[in-house]
Amino acid sequence: MREGGPDVARLRFPPSMRVKAREDFVSLNATGQRVHTPHFVLLVGPSADGARRVGITVTKRVCHAVGRNRVKRIVREVCRTHPELLPEGADVVFVARKGAPEAGFAEVLAEVQRAASALRRASQRASRKAPPPC
Repeated sequence: MREGGPDVARLRFPPSMRVKAREDFVSLNATGQRVHTPHFVLLVGPSADGARRVGITVTKRVCHAVGRNRVKRIVREVCRTHPELLPEGADVVFVARKGAPEAGFAEVLAEVQRAASALRRASQRASRKAPPPC
């Protein structure tokens, strides 16, 4: 790394921070706590490995491919630059609603900031409900 350059590790959104497996998405949809914002439904549940992870779902009903990719890019950027807004040791899945493709970075960031305390409460409720690991 060059002297005075940006911290490259901070600029990445590594696979360890992502919810990728379909069964994780399905279990969060079935058992996760829900937090509603104007452009998203946020599903919150305890993380299997205790890490803070993020998943993003944007269906074809919401918009076309370009819009879906834009929503995912913006949500990833918000989560990458402001990880403190997400509860520690929880999986959070962003499910986009209609209108999400028109929202910009600042608007999505403001929604997540307003929902941060509700996310923490939902994470605590979900961890109390979660069965003990085998």
